[in-house]
Amino acid sequence: MKLGRLILLGTICVLVAIACAEVVTKKAVSPTTSEKEKIAALYVEELKPLTPAQCGQCHMPIYTLIRKQGGKHQISCTECHQQYHVYNPIRQNWSEIMPKCQRCHGLIHGEALAKCGICHIEPHSPKNIPMSEPLENNCLTCHQKVGDEMNKFPSKHKDQGCSTCHEKHGYIPSCMDCHEPHTASLTKNEQCLACHPVHSPTRRLKYAKETPNEICASCHDEIAATLDANKSKHHNVACVACHNKHKYVPKCAECHKEPHSKQLLKKFKNCLQCHIDPHNLPAKTAE
Repeated sequence: MKLGRLILLGTICVLVAIACAEVVTKKAVSPTTSEKEKIAALYVEELKPLTPAQCGQCHMPIYTLIRKQGGKHQISCTECHQQYHVYNPIRQNWSEIMPKCQRCHGLIHGEALAKCGICHIEPHSPKNIPMSEPLENNCLTCHQKVGDEMNKFPSKHKDQGCSTCHEKHGYIPSCMDCHEPHTASLTKNEQCLACHPVHSPTRRLKYAKETPNEICASCHDEIAATLDANKSKHHNVACVACHNKHKYVPKCAECHKEPHSKQLLKKFKNCLQCHIDPHNLPAKTAE
């Protein structure tokens, strides 16, 4: 009799426990109206994309790099990184989530240079392009005119690789890095380029009218000294007024036309028969 009561009592306890568990479970999975409102309130706010400064709080080195060298890539991070914090080492989805340059730039350099990362190794400082073998082998893809110029006017510069001068893309060296200047006053590339085009230095240029005599004198020092000592009108004439191209020897008649009578000019067809040295006038006198 006692055993029966104990069994009955145990059964009732189990049923009560099951009923209580169901109540607790239902309460856990079915929040009250008040709780539903609280949860819904968490997701009603319209969020704005992360600002660069917010991204930079975790990605400080990249933020600093863009701030200093980003160029036109100084834009909102989310314009490029439309997916972020979704890398999965199991799926190895790095290339899938990383932005593609072509999405904004297309094939800006053509099919020959379709892999942007070979040259632009750091997209957060896109103009910082160190020289590399792939880059040097493809210089003429973009700089074809330079290649044509060097082939048309061959010089010792043509025998050098592009990286000899251009240590990185866009870097313009000083001519004096390799060459001794003609004079101490020649300190700027612009002065050198007045006579020596960098990719065709043997080409004969038409000199600018303001080219100073001291530049010519750096090679033609004896002639310059003679002209400087001479007090004729040629003393005050710039070298380039007569020699407007390197090695060009003008005719006297280009400036002087017919300074003497036709009879005299007919007899002496070469002005230098009398005016022996145009850098050392006046005319030779009879003894």
